[in-house]
Amino acid sequence: ANYFSSEEALARLQTRFVLLPSAESTGGPARYWRIPGSSTRVGFISPHSHNFCETCNRVRVTARGELYPCLGNNHAIHLLPLLRAHPTNDVHLRAAIVDGMGIKARGHDFSSQMAAPQVLRFMSTTGG
Repeated sequence: ANYFSSEEALARLQTRFVLLPSAESTGGPARYWRIPGSSTRVGFISPHSHNFCETCNRVRVTARGELYPCLGNNHAIHLLPLLRAHPTNDVHLRAAIVDGMGIKARGHDFSSQMAAPQVLRFMSTTGG
């Protein structure tokens, strides 16, 4: 598989459409472009070329009860045992989630993983 940057995708789109940068934000990592006079917009999430780890406010919880603070590494907090051990008390669960936020990475290794991926987890497994 070859890397196809968001800049390349944008350049291709701009051969057919006028796209203007948008100040719109949905609270996530996407950068949006809009077509003037239309409600059409396109968003790019570009972890390789525009690292957004510093401002990332996302986590994933799998159906197995694993909390992944970052899609770029394998660190996970196993919530299911806490839910089973304390079904009516969420104090332990809350503490585990807060601790999980503490291990969110300041950056990722996506660029070095392009040749040999370190995270071999499908998005359908992780969610999102």
